[in-house]
Amino acid sequence: MKKILIVLGVAAIFAACQNKTAATGEDTSANAKIHEGVDSIQEGIEQKADTAGAWFQRQKDEASASIKEKMDSLDVRIEELKKDGSAKSKKAQAKLEAARADLAKAADDVKNATVDAWDKTKEGLDKSLKKADSEWQEFKRDFKELFR
Repeated sequence: MKKILIVLGVAAIFAACQNKTAATGEDTSANAKIHEGVDSIQEGIEQKADTAGAWFQRQKDEASASIKEKMDSLDVRIEELKKDGSAKSKKAQAKLEAARADLAKAADDVKNATVDAWDKTKEGLDKSLKKADSEWQEFKRDFKELFR
């Protein structure tokens, strides 16, 4: 949003400078310097926007990779539980599947995230990852007791 306001402000200054030159019919060296400055500012804004866009894309890619890694490990664990077939493993499987579904929702949120909503999306992702970790810790604790 700030970028848009900056671009609009620069455009307004640029338009005002052009109107002044058109009204007076002369192009002074000060006006030429202002035009050069406006062009320089526009180039700087474009570079900043590219840099911010690249940063945001890296953040999304890192978050997506983290989610995929966690989902893959949950998939392996869920498949192992399906082979067991006991009531306790079915209960653990259901919890892990719920955690995986939560991660799948977080993956969609990350995929569709905007720059403005990134902080909120990142908080939701962190909660989903923590939930998946806690479910796994509970699973390990339950099955440690089962195999004693």
